[in-house]
Amino acid sequence: MAKERILVVEDEYLVAHDISNMLLDLGYEVAGVVSTAEEAMAAVRKQPPDMVLLDIVLKGAIDGVAIAELIKEESPIPVIFLTAHADEMTLSRAKFTDPLGYLLKPFEFRELKTAVELAFFKHAKEQDAEFWSIHDRLSGLPNRMFFTDHVRKAIHLAARHRKIAAVMAVAVRPEDSTFLEQEVVPLIVEGLSGVLRKSDSLARMASGEFLLLFQDIETESQARIASGRILTLFETPLKHRGREITLAVASGLAVSAPDNLDPEILIGKALAALAGGFRKD
Repeated sequence: MAKERILVVEDEYLVAHDISNMLLDLGYEVAGVVSTAEEAMAAVRKQPPDMVLLDIVLKGAIDGVAIAELIKEESPIPVIFLTAHADEMTLSRAKFTDPLGYLLKPFEFRELKTAVELAFFKHAKEQDAEFWSIHDRLSGLPNRMFFTDHVRKAIHLAARHRKIAAVMAVAVRPEDSTFLEQEVVPLIVEGLSGVLRKSDSLARMASGEFLLLFQDIETESQARIASGRILTLFETPLKHRGREITLAVASGLAVSAPDNLDPEILIGKALAALAGGFRKD
């Protein structure tokens, strides 16, 4: 397993040297030791570290808080602030950058170890929560909220290039109710992912339907050909542990119009077109 890389931004040489040695003793890789904002941002942009230990008070026009703001704008890298003294206004600014910890200099080996481990733990939890807020937990696919954002961008891009975007809603269930959703959904995702183009998107709603976005098409007939290709996939039973799973399928298709750029309306039309579908309201 690769070691976590930590960048040290500290303008006091001896302090930076001590921190680097402690990090090495803790089993981390020191991604670099820099002392200015310019060097810090260059290091982050060249090869983003897994964490930044950042002195709040640095020599020069740009302090550690401003660097943290720049890092936050560009990438979700966790930051721990280092400080020996800072005025109230600076500390107040620091809070708004959402650091994952503070270390008061001088600090001991144990304090650094605790702060870094806790920051990595909190960051992993935050990343996990952020991911699952926009993804379906069973399939790992984008959920409706994330998919809607994809559709919004696709509609505007299509209108700009005088093309259309299409949304297909698919409701799928095994005819044999003894099969569990946890068994069937991964097989469906694998099949759908195998026939979609790189420009297409796939999502799964909380209520179980799959949503597909077809981009870069010029006519509604092309959208129907694409949806037909998807439906053909379900004509062949799936196989799970030597058993065949015959699927009942319903679908709906909606295409974008240049006078309506609302993604929710397009998705809603596709869901409404699920004639005889199995959608749960």
